[in-house]
Amino acid sequence: MEKCTVIFQPTGKTVEVARGTNLMEAARKAGVFLDAPCAGKGHCGKCRIKIKSGKHKHEYTPLLAAEEIEQGIRLACLTWIQDDMTIEIMEVDIINDIMVEDITSASKGKLAKRTLDILSASEIEVGTGFTTVTLTLPKPTIDDNIPDFERVKRELKQVLGCEKISCFIEVLKKLPAILRKNDNEITLMLSKNDSGYDIINVADKKEAKPFGLCVDIGTTTVAACLVDIQTGEIKASANSGNLQMQYGADVISRIIYSTKDDGLKKLQQAIVEGTLNQLINKMICKLGISKDDIVFSVFAGNTTMTHLLLGVPAENIRIEPYIPAFRNAPVFRAGDILLGINKNAPVFTLPNVASYVGGDIVAGVLASGIWKGDETVLFMDLGTNGEIVLGNREWMLTCACSAGPAFEGGEISSGMRASSGAIDEVKINKYDLKPRISVIGEVKPKGICGSGIIDAIAEMFLTGIIDMKGKINKAIKSDRIRYNHNIGCYEYVIVFGGETEDGRDITLNEIDIDNFLRAKGAVYSGARTLLNNVGMSAAEIDRVIIAGGIGQNLDIKNSITIGLLPDIPHDKFEFIGNSSLAGAYACIISDEARQKAAEIADNMTYIELSADSAYMEEFISACFLPHTDTTLFPSLKKAMNL
Repeated sequence: MEKCTVIFQPTGKTVEVARGTNLMEAARKAGVFLDAPCAGKGHCGKCRIKIKSGKHKHEYTPLLAAEEIEQGIRLACLTWIQDDMTIEIMEVDIINDIMVEDITSASKGKLAKRTLDILSASEIEVGTGFTTVTLTLPKPTIDDNIPDFERVKRELKQVLGCEKISCFIEVLKKLPAILRKNDNEITLMLSKNDSGYDIINVADKKEAKPFGLCVDIGTTTVAACLVDIQTGEIKASANSGNLQMQYGADVISRIIYSTKDDGLKKLQQAIVEGTLNQLINKMICKLGISKDDIVFSVFAGNTTMTHLLLGVPAENIRIEPYIPAFRNAPVFRAGDILLGINKNAPVFTLPNVASYVGGDIVAGVLASGIWKGDETVLFMDLGTNGEIVLGNREWMLTCACSAGPAFEGGEISSGMRASSGAIDEVKINKYDLKPRISVIGEVKPKGICGSGIIDAIAEMFLTGIIDMKGKINKAIKSDRIRYNHNIGCYEYVIVFGGETEDGRDITLNEIDIDNFLRAKGAVYSGARTLLNNVGMSAAEIDRVIIAGGIGQNLDIKNSITIGLLPDIPHDKFEFIGNSSLAGAYACIISDEARQKAAEIADNMTYIELSADSAYMEEFISACFLPHTDTTLFPSLKKAMNL
């Protein structure tokens, strides 16, 4: 079989593949990240590359203009290699450019402190079974010549008052050299078990501390913190995009890819080696510690992400009756998945609730405090997936909405994730229809992210550019409203190419709007379904807590205008940031918090929307602006002239 060599610039990575190989697959084989929200189906237009040289075949797509094709721009997923090629990657650092909400930002209400306050108010003790002990051992003599490990155990038994002490092989390998190097002074990191202690690490410095790693594994983004387990202080944080994005923006795409040859292995490598270990290395370098000092880890992720992290087949999650492989994963060791911390560090994953409600929502509920109050709270995690919880300390209902990647800019022609160059706020002048925009990073715009899309659609609706169905008013005379012959529908120009980073117009077309209306309709109808199940109206909700990436710049008024959020007083809404990471943080610093998380998961009742007879009717009604039942949105009566 004829082989072809492909060079990817500017990274300089090279791969040899068979003639006829799809360029997207070649990039994956070379370890080159190409964004692929649609999983390489040719629908999203995000995997743009530029052919510098080499014969190839490519399929026509309306997502590329004729002038772009002439310039050598292609979609990697619709290009097949015919000879040696040189490729220019157009988005070099998209993974690290994505804005990720962590829990250390002072501007977001100090979520870590809030979490600690909730634990304290609930009398949940902060403390773990991890500790450090510094020993000075008697020097061995010909009369006292017991082995090194037995000498350590002898001293530890006196200090800890415990008979059963064990260690791992890596500890034994390091022990002799460290003892002799430091004149028999040694620092041990220990973990308490049911019958005694395990020695997880041995260090030659008195100031050695046990660190914990807590991680929120989102479908799109990953956020991590290193925590001093003894003090609870967050010492470092790091975040990036989830490298699994190259296999699809949503969990269904990734589950499908996991069933291919080596698909599951590639997805696990993408999250562990490609994403997590890179973040861990950044934090280790910042703190000047060893990876062996990280002796415990907690992960919060949705059900699919947790399966892929562990390398457990997830294919049955998407097939009725939607059965995951596990709910509570066994505690395992970091070395089992090649996680870049101490090999013997126990790894805890927060429990799943059901197929599409996972440990990230359990963590969010734990951190938000819903489980301990009398108020009826609607908790909404708005990201790549839409998960909702309704309830209080006595009861909790939950569901997951198949919102798709639209909130992250996927399936939107000019959409992008919240990173530098993304339009995140839009206001349209009702007289000349000219928009006023805000751009992340104060640079030239190159796309529009979720919060900007919400603003734009709300403003287009209120100014009469679009109707309740999301269709553009053709009678309006404006150079910003035009018919796009490539895709066969009307569009509104937010920014003309002369003012953008790459010279392309930033637009919203009727297909984009329809995709977004389905996403917001899925979320709103999910919330309505939970309310209907307990016979409540939106007016009876005491508080709405919003978590997830899109909430960073979410405009409550515009979100109500498009029918994403219920029409209730604005002072009932609260955005709390990355509640999933906050819950994982609580579980790092408190053994009792992990027990509480398990109780929360057990007490949540999951509603499978696909099996709810009324859900589809609710969904169809919610796919309009704001809804077919306008009485649900009384505050819009004047604005809509109803």
